Amino acid sequence: MIKQLLLLSCAVVLMTAFVPKKKKEFLPPGTAKINDTLFADETEVSNFSWQEYEFWMKNKYGANSPEHKSSLPDTLVWREKNSYNEPYVQYYYRHPAYKDYPVVGITYEQVCEFVKWRTERVKEFISLSKKYDPVDFEYRLPSKSEWEFVSSDCINMFKNSGKNEKGLITFNHRWAKDSAEWVSSGGDKSRVGWEVFAPVYSYWPNSFKLFNMIGNASEMVLEKGISKGGSWTNLLEECRVGKDIPYEKPSATLGFRCVCVVKKSKC
Repeated sequence: MIKQLLLLSCAVVLMTAFVPKKKKEFLPPGTAKINDTLFADETEVSNFSWQEYEFWMKNKYGANSPEHKSSLPDTLVWREKNSYNEPYVQYYYRHPAYKDYPVVGITYEQVCEFVKWRTERVKEFISLSKKYDPVDFEYRLPSKSEWEFVSSDCINMFKNSGKNEKGLITFNHRWAKDSAEWVSSGGDKSRVGWEVFAPVYSYWPNSFKLFNMIGNASEMVLEKGISKGGSWTNLLEECRVGKDIPYEKPSATLGFRCVCVVKKSKC
């Protein structure tokens, strides 16, 4: 009897060893699932994420190469009108204290190169990890309609002057001079709360678990020259989901987040 049990146990072990393990569902790193083919970054792309890209370009092509130089943000945007303080020119992008803050000072064209690089690096990671079935995908900027869809529930954030039921501020924007917040600040600031940006994982996520869709950094979309959601310099009404905020060049208010589109197999 014992011999039979041992033989049975060995058979079970051998059968289990040859059963293929079910691979994980592909979830692009740093994203939240919107539907079966669309994923969106949980946050605005941070200084740290952009520094990874810059370091890779520097390491591959050299510090003085055109490729590396083309990946550098324009830190002089902090000297423009309506921007704050000379120290940000030197410290905002490089200092570790700001690594989790939105990257700014970048162009639409730079972002297009970044998303290509990101797609290639994640595909390399997937091929080496062997945790997922083969899958084709690409990162890109969200279209205007995609951005508005994943932000649609943010309309509730505009009730009660941008505060929740507990009276807490729900997103990072500028306050009007006649607001209670301006008055309470003594009138010596154009806004209250964060000095400029908040870290990318600030406030509360929306129903898709995405942070700072409204306020903080105004976000580029696929349609060049249009940004959405408003920034730390925009008033409450300017941040509404349906509002387009045009841009022509890099600024200290303009950032982005990516979406990842998974191309389903026809098999």
